[in-house]
This record gives sequence, structure tokens and C-alpha cells, in this order.
Amino acid sequence: MPSDYDKIRTDNIKEYGEGTRHLSFLGRLYTDRTHFIFELLQNAEDAGASRVLFQLFEDKLEVFHDGRLFDEKDVRGICGVDEGTKTEDLTQIGKFGIGFKSVYAYTSTPEVHSGHESFRIANYVRPFAVQPQDIGDSWTTLFAFPFNKEDVEPEMACREISGRLRKLSARTLLFLRSIKEIEYGLPDGMDGVYLRDEVIRGSAREVTVIGQNNGEDESENWLIFERPVEVPDPGKDCPRQVPVEIGFRLEKNEKEHRDEVVRVKDSPLVVYFPTEKETRLGFLIQGPYKTTPARDNIPKDDDWNATLVRETARLIADVLPQLKDLGLLSVSLLEALPIRMDDFPPGGMFYPIVVAVREALAAKELLPADDGSFVSARNAKMASAEWLRKQLREEQLKLLHKTELKWISGEVTERGRHDLWKYIREGLEVEEITPDSFARKVDSTFFKNQTDQWIVDFYRQLLNQKALWKKGSGSYWDSDGPLRKKPFIRLQDGSQVRPFDDADRPNAYVPAETALDVRLPTVKAEIVKDDEARRFLSDLKIPEFDIVAEVIEHVIPKYTLTSPPKLDEHQRDIEKTLEAFKTDSQEKRIRLKRALQESPFILTKSSISGDDVYRKPNDHLYIQDDTLETYFSGNSDVGFVSAIYQESALDVFKDIGVREDVRIYRRSTDYRGFVKIRDWHGSHERGLYGFDPGIEIDGLEYALTHPTIEKSSFIWDPIAIENADCICGVIESSTRQTYENSDKEKKTSEKFGQLLINTLWLPDKQGNFHKPAELKLDDLPESFVRDEKLANQLGMKKDVVAKLAEEAGISLDNIEKAKKIAEASPEVKEQIDLLLSNSNEKQPEFPRKASSNVDRRRKKTTEKYHKAPKKKYEKKPYSKKVTENTIDPKIWLRETYTNKERQMICQICQNEMPFKKKDGRYYFEAVELLNDFDREMEEFYIALCPLCAAMYNEFVKHDKGAMEPLKNALINSDDAEVPLQLGELDTSVRFVETHYHDIQTILEERK
Repeated sequence: MPSDYDKIRTDNIKEYGEGTRHLSFLGRLYTDRTHFIFELLQNAEDAGASRVLFQLFEDKLEVFHDGRLFDEKDVRGICGVDEGTKTEDLTQIGKFGIGFKSVYAYTSTPEVHSGHESFRIANYVRPFAVQPQDIGDSWTTLFAFPFNKEDVEPEMACREISGRLRKLSARTLLFLRSIKEIEYGLPDGMDGVYLRDEVIRGSAREVTVIGQNNGEDESENWLIFERPVEVPDPGKDCPRQVPVEIGFRLEKNEKEHRDEVVRVKDSPLVVYFPTEKETRLGFLIQGPYKTTPARDNIPKDDDWNATLVRETARLIADVLPQLKDLGLLSVSLLEALPIRMDDFPPGGMFYPIVVAVREALAAKELLPADDGSFVSARNAKMASAEWLRKQLREEQLKLLHKTELKWISGEVTERGRHDLWKYIREGLEVEEITPDSFARKVDSTFFKNQTDQWIVDFYRQLLNQKALWKKGSGSYWDSDGPLRKKPFIRLQDGSQVRPFDDADRPNAYVPAETALDVRLPTVKAEIVKDDEARRFLSDLKIPEFDIVAEVIEHVIPKYTLTSPPKLDEHQRDIEKTLEAFKTDSQEKRIRLKRALQESPFILTKSSISGDDVYRKPNDHLYIQDDTLETYFSGNSDVGFVSAIYQESALDVFKDIGVREDVRIYRRSTDYRGFVKIRDWHGSHERGLYGFDPGIEIDGLEYALTHPTIEKSSFIWDPIAIENADCICGVIESSTRQTYENSDKEKKTSEKFGQLLINTLWLPDKQGNFHKPAELKLDDLPESFVRDEKLANQLGMKKDVVAKLAEEAGISLDNIEKAKKIAEASPEVKEQIDLLLSNSNEKQPEFPRKASSNVDRRRKKTTEKYHKAPKKKYEKKPYSKKVTENTIDPKIWLRETYTNKERQMICQICQNEMPFKKKDGRYYFEAVELLNDFDREMEEFYIALCPLCAAMYNEFVKHDKGAMEPLKNALINSDDAEVPLQLGELDTSVRFVETHYHDIQTILEERK
């Protein structure tokens, strides 16, 4: 049955008096009069309600909940002032009597309907029975608040309450235990709902609050920890313990697919619902704090409130390790802690929490370390630069500081986290290592304990840290970088040195790329192989190791001693020499070549004894070859390079004077074919037509005086045939440079012609040796080439037939052919007669130049190609070559395309050149084979008669379409005669074998 409202009313009139004006302050408890909403939610929470509904109308507000039904204590409490049932119950949110009175800001006669109780309250404290209302089965209690306050219009009341309901937010439910749903409906049809759900996560509750408000959704996840607090002197109905709580906001890190704690911007102290007391923490704390009646402030000096703060401090010290176990201890969480020291001065209400956090971080492994683990502030260091964290790991930190240390995570100093960096640096007193402080602390022991790869990585970093190693000006403001005096340069032997001594002289050198055994201190080769490390050493001004100087000053002198180096040491010396020869400095290369040419440093084998001796490269020294061994056999002056050397060494040896063919000392001709012998003032002398009277052939005298069939064959061809012009010839002399009124004298070269003519060296068919004048060509063995020019130069005999042939102008080859025809069968003679009758004129024989060693010729042609000067052109309206002609292809072509009968043959029509000039030489055109060749080389010209030259220029050189097929044919043909189209004429261009091989070699090299 309902309570005795009359008695309660009578008691209250007696308690508070007949008048009620003194109670009107109850309607003005809060500056924001809509705060009564929270008071009603407090009542519902204390009543154990799980759902609350606010239904707003234009003239009233109705509030429903499903909590415990009202009884007489509740009626007296809600009608009293500071006499509610919760007066001493710290587990309940507030004092019911005063809190509920905040509804009088909008109404004068609130009504309550709950179970058997239905009453209206007048004058704040006087209940009157009213007609009960049916509130449905879903609810247990209804509060009805008509808007009948004289100083607040219903329209204003409706607008203000509507605004408050819209702004409640889901966070209102966060620290409640009973209410899981708050719903509201507005007069305009708009509505909203706030929901709360929770699950257990470790020792915490994970609470999710959701709001659907004004058509927008909101959702927040929180992790709430609690700690029980003993209640001093609890009353009869008061429990012995109440909780303090901490709430951390959780957000999903989408990038890393995990939850993380984030700092909240607004963090008022929560006494079940937010108060107006700002904590400035990045998380929420909640507890049954004692508040002012209007709940707008928290008495700081209240003993109970101070107890709750201290217990909250203990709670957070316990919570941080738990967050670590849950995988939530991150930089983001650290930013939610009280790290802005200016916000928490000593003596402030929440300063105990600041101290507890600082002590926990200092002593426990709670700071995220750079390696993914955690570290205490006492065992941590911060790096001012990312490269320091990467370069200095735990083992390096231990070497530097003699204790186990870890880096604080780089996230602390990245992404603009200045507050956290400042807190760790100043609040937790964690030392920050800077590049400068590291450089000043590091020592030799540290560097010696690092791997080569660590040193490489360190040098890479120093490329961008010039201040650490720069050379200062010497002034106070511009001193040397701190590393400059530190032993951070690793030498080949593994030791550490300073880069420069006190006089700023280098203590180390950058070695060549190949690791060599050198005397000078060099940076370890494995380190220098790294391009960036080498670039740093270059920026540091560590000089390049001068391998050329090493060879000249330390290697070559060893070979002038009476006891030269043993084989293994010699091979190392050759390795250094080859490396030195790679220098890009032309000046150094010249010095090295000169020094090597004067040094007996090449191991050789004697051509007689076979003993190993060291020789100079120019000391009659050759690359071993069967032909050369035959030619020089028995000659003690000649040596052959030992077989121990690789091809790379042989290439260098050849460059400094070692030969792979017989040395021929012969002066070159000028573009007119003259050999300059003397060119003094008033005395000029030259050899005509390539004649050099001073020609010398290495080993010729010994070979001629110790002949064998094989030696003589080699001397005959190629030596004698190729240099026949120098056996005897004409010397022209004059007092004038123009050779006016000159004298001409026929001479025989002394060290070539005289030796060949006067020595018994030519074999007959029986193997007996004779002077050339004692033999005819036919007396020579069949293997000897019948070269009439050479025979004439040597003064060899001529048989009757040869003399007659000479007088008749018929070659001996043709006479031999005639003999064979005469001896042929009648059928063959008949065919020959038929061919001769169809031929109007005799086709001259095309010259022959066979390649005896194709590979060697290709190598020499390739070398010649790379050394050949390039053509240069100036930009004009037309192309014009501006380089001077350095070659005369006509001399070369005249020699190459003159046959044994001394006829010069056109390479296209293959006929004898049409006429001779006044000087007795054939007239012909030297035509460049292709248009796009960029080197000056005789091999790229062809010898043509005037008619063929004109046709070639017209139909090939001036036709781009004809040039490319010709080039392809030259590259791909296996025959020295290449098809050629001259207008409508199908013909070919023919080459001697040596010329054709040279052209193919050059074209392949250009690809």
C-alpha cells in the first residue's frame, strides 16, 4: 500500500516550517539547470535500473526506468533535504534529497509513480497522493515534470532539455554498473539511444559505449581498471570498501591491426558522471569523491578525497605492467600519461599520480625500446638521431657505458612527439645521446670490438655528419670535429688509427680496389670496396694510396739487388705492378712505364740453357712462340717470358716493350713514301720509295750465321719479303730542304742488306746453305715463296728463261703455266684453246697477302683501331672534316695491291690500273670504303681505277640504301670477294686476305 503522504507532509512542515521560500535555492543548485538529467540518472543507477527513457513533450518531461520500486524511505528521501537513504552510502552516486531538488529549475510539482507509490511534491518537501498511472510492464518507475515554473516558459524548458539530451554522449554510461541503455524522444519526432556493453579483458573491464544521436553514430571503447579502497568507519548500511577506477580510451590502429591506448583531450574528474573538475590527465579517473552540493568542485584538502587520489596513484602503478601484458603499452599510451609537467605542479591535487607514474617508469621495464622490448628509464638512453639507434645496438651501448642499456623507441623522437621526449629526457632523466656526445665518448677499445661491416655502416653514416670529422679553422668558434682525433680508421692489419696525426698528415691511405700486400698503412680493403664508405674517406681527404709510387719506390728497386725476390714474392710484386698500371693518370703511367723499361723485373727463360733469369722488357725479350723460338734458337742474347704469367701480365709486358714478333727497327715513311734520314740546316738526306739504310732486325745476324731450313724460311718470309725495299735503294741528298739540285746514290743497308747478301743462309733443295747470289729462285726449297722483287734485291741468279721472260715482260709464273699446258692431255689443251679464243685480253693476277696467324693479326688490328686518331668535324651548312690527315692510304694500298709482276690491280674490275704517272708509279684512286667510319686508318680505303672509283662514289657512297647492305656483307661474308651493285652492273669488290680480315676485325670492334 502507498506511504502515508499526509504524515510525511506534516512531518516536513514541522521540520522545514510553514514557509518554503528558504528552500527555493534548491532549484538553483547548478549554473546549468539541465544538470538535473544527471541527478535523475544517478537515482536510476542507485535503484539498479538497466534502462532509462526520457520522453520530452512541449509542456512536460517524463522519465522512466526499470529499477527498484519506491518505498516509504525513498518517498521521505526524495521529499527531504539531505535526508535521503544514501546519506552515508559512498557506493551510491549522490545525496538523493538535494540532487533530486535540481528538477525544480523547470517544475514546481514533480510527480512520482512507482509500484504502490503515486504522489506529487509541492513546495519542495510536501507530498500529495495523485491518481496512479499505468506505466506499462517495461518500467517500474515514472517521474513526471510539468513545465509550470513561473520564471521559465515551457518553450524554453523544452528547448534547453532537448539540447541537453542531444549532448549527453555515450560516455555518460562509461562508469555506470547497472544502466546499459539510455533512450530519449523529442517533441519533433527526433530520438536517440545510448548503449553500454562490457566484457572482461585480463584484470580489466573492456567497456563499449555506443550512441545513435541526431542520425549520427558514435562509438568508444574503454579499458577500465579498479582498486578497492577501505572506507573509514563505515556506517550500518555502508560497505567496507569502495572502488577507484581508471579508464583508458582504446582505438583501433588500422595500419597495424591492433588496439592502442590514446590520449583523451577532455578529462574531467568523474564521480560516476563527469564533474567540472579538470584533471588534465590523458585518461579518466573515477571514484566516490566528496563534492560540493552543486557538484561543481571537489574539495582538495578533504582527507577522503586525498585518500582516493593516493589509491588511484597506486592503481596506475599496478596498471602499467598489466597494460604491457595486454600488448597496449606503446608510445601512444605514454602520451596519455601525465607527461606535461607544467600541468602538474607539486602540491596539486593529482600530483601523487604524477609521482607514481614517474617512479614506475623509472624502475620497471615499461618504456618501449627500439628493439621491440621494454626498458626502465634507469637502463635507457635516447638517441637524437635515427642513425645512432641503428648504428649503436645493445652491445655498442654496453661498450660505451659499461652497463646493459637499451634505446628508447624511435617513435619518441619522431612524428613531432616533443612533450613525450621532454618528459623522458627531463622528467625521467634519461640521457640523450647525440652524434657529438657519442663522438667525444667513443675510444679505441670501442672501435676495435666492431666488425668490418659495422665500420662500413658507420662510414656511410658519417657522409652526412661532416661536423663530427671536419677540419676546423683553428679558431674557438670553428674547431676540429671531435672524431678527427679518434682512432676510427681501420687498417688492413685490423688496427685502428686516427685519420691524421697532430701535424695533419695522413695516418692511412685508401688502397687500390684490389687488396695488395703494401708497406704503407692502408684502410682495410674489405671496407674500401663499399662505394659509400670509399666516398666518405675521399670526403675526409684520406689520400688514395699511390700504387705507382709503391711500385717505383719499393718494388722495382728489389730487382737491382744481387739476390732478387723468390717466386712467391715476385708474383705479389707483379700483382702490384698490374694494379699500378691501371692508373688513370697519364703522367703516372709514363713514369711507371719508364721505370719498368729500365728494370730487369720480368722472369725469363734463356733460349740456350733454359735457366730462369730476370730481364728488362727491352732486352731482346719476347713472348714465347714456336716460330720465334725457332728463329732465336741458340741466341744467348734473347730471352722468352716465363710461362708463369697470366694474359693480363703479358698485355702489360707488351705495352712496355716485350715483343711477340721480331723487333724491326725501321724508320717510317712520310706521305710521299720518303724516309727522312737527316734534316739539318744545309744538309738533308732521305731514302726514296721506303728505303731505310739504317734498318736493323733483332737477332738477324745470329740467325743468318747459324742457319736452319726453318730459320731461313722465316727470314725469307716475312722478314725479307716485307722489308725488301730496305735491302738496297736510293739515297737522295741536298743542301736544300726542297731537294733542288739533289744527288742520288744507290746504297745497300749495312745491318740488313749486307747481311742478307753476304751470308750463307739460303738453302738449296738439298739443304745446303749459300749466299743469295749463288742461287736462283728455282734452287730454293718448294716451301719458299717465289718473290722476284726480293730475288732482284738480293742479287740472286736468273736462269735463261727468267732473263728472256724479263726481256719479254712475261712473268715466270706465266711461263710455268705454259709448261704445264704443254704437258697437258689433248682434251685439256682443247679446252684451254677454246677459253683463250673467247678471251680478248689477259686478266692480270690479283695480289695475294695470306694471313699466317689470323688471331694475332686480329689482336694487332684491334689495338691499332683503338689507338687510331678520331676524325673531327665542325658544324657547317655542309660536313667538313677538320682533323689533319695523319695517314696516307695510297702508300699502303700501292704496296698491298701490287702483284708479283709489279702490276697494281683495281679491286673492283681487277684489271691493271690504266696508266702510270711520270714518276713511274700507277695512278689510282684511294676511296674510303664507308661513309661513317670515324678513325684515320689505311685499312678503310680501297684502291680503284678512275672509272670504278667514279662509279663507286656515285652508286654506293652517295646512296644510303646501298651502304648498309655492303656493310653487312663485309661483316658476314666468309669470302674476301664481296658482291657489289654499281647501278645496273653486278660486280664485286675483292680484297687480299690480310686486308679483308682487318676490315672485319674493325667492323666487329665498332659494334
